[in-house]
Amino acid sequence: SSYPSWLQKLRSSAMERFAELGFPTTRNEDWKYTNVSPLARVRFRPAAGGQDGLTREKLDKLPLANLGCRSRLVFVDGRFSPRLSTLGDVPSGVNITSLSEALALGGGMLESHLALYARPDDNAFVALNTAFLEDGALIAIPKGLVLEEPIHLLFVSTADSIPTVSHPRTLILAGSGSQANVIEGYLSLGEGVSFTNAVTEIVAAEGAVVEHYELQWENEQAFHVATVQCFQERGSTLTSHNVSFGGSLVRNDINSLLDAEGAECTLNGLYV
Repeated sequence: SSYPSWLQKLRSSAMERFAELGFPTTRNEDWKYTNVSPLARVRFRPAAGGQDGLTREKLDKLPLANLGCRSRLVFVDGRFSPRLSTLGDVPSGVNITSLSEALALGGGMLESHLALYARPDDNAFVALNTAFLEDGALIAIPKGLVLEEPIHLLFVSTADSIPTVSHPRTLILAGSGSQANVIEGYLSLGEGVSFTNAVTEIVAAEGAVVEHYELQWENEQAFHVATVQCFQERGSTLTSHNVSFGGSLVRNDINSLLDAEGAECTLNGLYV
């Protein structure tokens, strides 16, 4: 599919940046305690997606796949699956869609926000995600609207015989005075090696309240690197809960820029 010119530009400059940076080593201060050489050694190929055999019944047998949310967007190997997804009663004005659909519709909102917060400049994995940016989730909540129910974004890696990589991207825009709960789940279907390189950007406008959960229960061979980058305006509240159960190499970078007075941020993490 053809991408808008601004996205092509963004992707190619991110690819150049990744080529300059390369994978970080333990000599890099931020990565002093994370040795990514086991990941860098594997030859991953982009996941093909299109799991025709995957049904809701199979999906719901996975741990944490069915959390009872009426709105659940499912992504298989980084690609949106309309067939496996459900959108509950979403109030008018709320935009919950896949990035690929939003891009097909013109993506003006995306152009003014994507890669503005999680910048490809200094993080190799963010650069890599941006270079391959094609799908993921967009959640935009208008000013003053309170979403009563959580939105569940479920990212499933098929993890079969050949090591594959996917680069899901999520953009959450909470308008001033709005409230939302978003759950991101990462699971494996198979037992093979997969690499999920996820980036989530969250913008909490003035007085917005955002609760963000990231649940990761991929298989024991999985590589998982995730960056959550938040931008908080005056009086906004962000609570992040990050729970990791699986994976052979897992790294979560969670950053928030408190850009004005009265912004409040709570980061909770649990790994087993």
